[in-house]
Amino acid sequence: MKAFLLLAALLALAGCGRADTPATPKAANCTISEAGALRIENAWVRTQKDVSATSAAYFTLCNAGTAPVTIEAITTPAAGIVELHESTRDANGVVSMAPIGLLTLMPGEQVTFEPGGKHAMLMNLAAPIAEGTTTVLALKLTGGGAVTTEAKAVPATRAAARTHPAHTQ
Repeated sequence: MKAFLLLAALLALAGCGRADTPATPKAANCTISEAGALRIENAWVRTQKDVSATSAAYFTLCNAGTAPVTIEAITTPAAGIVELHESTRDANGVVSMAPIGLLTLMPGEQVTFEPGGKHAMLMNLAAPIAEGTTTVLALKLTGGGAVTTEAKAVPATRAAARTHPAHTQ
């Protein structure tokens, strides 16, 4: 009887342990489905009058598929060079920016590119980026696939309102 109670207690404790695989992060609007795929939502680019300067593209990615998706590169006819970057602020308030390289999204994962964080840096602009114009953003995926979307040009002065609607009047 003691052996049975000991075995039952051990099995009960084993059931309380951590699973071998971590929980998949899911956003409220990034639901996995069999027909799911990588989605680009709310894409926009910052206007820029000076072609010798840089601009940036912002968007939200959602992997609604059942397998991880890795983004290798991003292109747009608006710029000769596009790199995925991330801005960070250290404990002293110093802001720095660096390329992030490959970006892998797990099934159900959502990643937001927004001012002050991750963004697509647009360099060697082909022409000024005027308010209201659109450009195509194309994300090249590992394995040969690609996902495209149109992004509308928005001035930097309206960027905060677009990213954080609660701050508008």
